Amino acid sequence: MQRTARLALLLLSLCLGGCSTTVFESLPTGTTTDCDPAWPGRWEPVGTADDPMKPQGVVEIAPDCRSATTKGETKPIRLTLIDTRAGQYLQLHNDSGKPDCVGPGNTRCGAALLRYERDGDTMRLYDADHAWIAAAIKAKKIDGYSMRPDTKGLKTKEPTYNNFIAGNPDRIAKLLRKYPALFVREPLMVLRRVPVDAASAQPTPPATDGN
Repeated sequence: MQRTARLALLLLSLCLGGCSTTVFESLPTGTTTDCDPAWPGRWEPVGTADDPMKPQGVVEIAPDCRSATTKGETKPIRLTLIDTRAGQYLQLHNDSGKPDCVGPGNTRCGAALLRYERDGDTMRLYDADHAWIAAAIKAKKIDGYSMRPDTKGLKTKEPTYNNFIAGNPDRIAKLLRKYPALFVREPLMVLRRVPVDAASAQPTPPATDGN
């Protein structure tokens, strides 16, 4: 399965992890919410030291967390935050509501997760370390399945992996505690809240006399 940025507004059309995919069979044991109180409001993407990104506009998340607006365009979003003993993780839901699947016939299904951190008015999202996971599955450190998909025609030179990590919720939670290397160290995306004063100071269109 080649992942597109199904949450294009929130992640600004970023192709996550160079189009690699890691699917967890189950969500880890923990507390879940589809609308963290910190999410609603205006957020600006900022670059990271290793991979500076040009901001593409402020993202405004609706009070019910079900839609986001940027550059005047509003689209639905659906996220689930899972709070576990190993930290917090964000599930990215498909627009169709179906689980993510990999492998021949798309028979190995589950949830794609990002590691999530929030420090005051800054949110950081960390992608799965797809290459590390593929090696761990091959070495039988992790129970699962991994394959290298055909990348002909794709505009990428990065190695591409499709991974499936098997396990029930308790097993997945245990793996997250045992292997911090499941996720990369550098953030995939950093979002910083736009101060209320700055948000209210947007330029007003010039008035016209109608003549």
